[in-house]
Amino acid sequence: MVQGPSSLSPIVQALSGQQTLLMKMRILSFGKYYDVMDLNQTVLMTIGLDAGQNVKGQLLGAAVGSFAGGYVGRWMTRRQEYVYEVKDPQGNLFLEIRKGLGGNTATFEVVEMVTQAPVGRIDMRRSLIGGLQATWVAPTGQAYLNTRGNILRRQYEILGPQGESFGRVRHNVLAIRDVWQLELDPRVNHLYSALFATILDFEKKM
Repeated sequence: MVQGPSSLSPIVQALSGQQTLLMKMRILSFGKYYDVMDLNQTVLMTIGLDAGQNVKGQLLGAAVGSFAGGYVGRWMTRRQEYVYEVKDPQGNLFLEIRKGLGGNTATFEVVEMVTQAPVGRIDMRRSLIGGLQATWVAPTGQAYLNTRGNILRRQYEILGPQGESFGRVRHNVLAIRDVWQLELDPRVNHLYSALFATILDFEKKM
């Protein structure tokens, strides 16, 4: 069984039993924030990169890109270490997702704040033509989630360790800008699937 945050957490309880989640990017923000919502658009948790980290990365990338070219500038932006925060609707910090150094290959450690225990990591690889592949790895080293499909277009599946479909991400072109849908198998940990999908969306924009 995959180790995870306490089932008593308000976020875990709010996500339990949800078969569809909506993800929405906050447009008017200097940071990068996503709200994870139910079908009634009630916010269940927020995942964000604060303005300080986001602006610093963008400025560094722009400076490098001005003399080394756009590709190198983007690589420098996403190469940096930074920390995403996962909060409940009241603003209480629940998890940190700590990205290590790396541009086209990176590791994101997911840590529960109360216990400071790791609950998993995301290993991400970026191809030279911009495609993304990612795997959620449990603290035991077991690969728990991976992807199949087009992450850049938000049209992909989240697969379990035996290749079974745990969820599907899709973006309706007629929907509100920067809102997409995560359809979930009710048997799996929705928290992991939501974190996985959101981090991939952050990274595809870099």
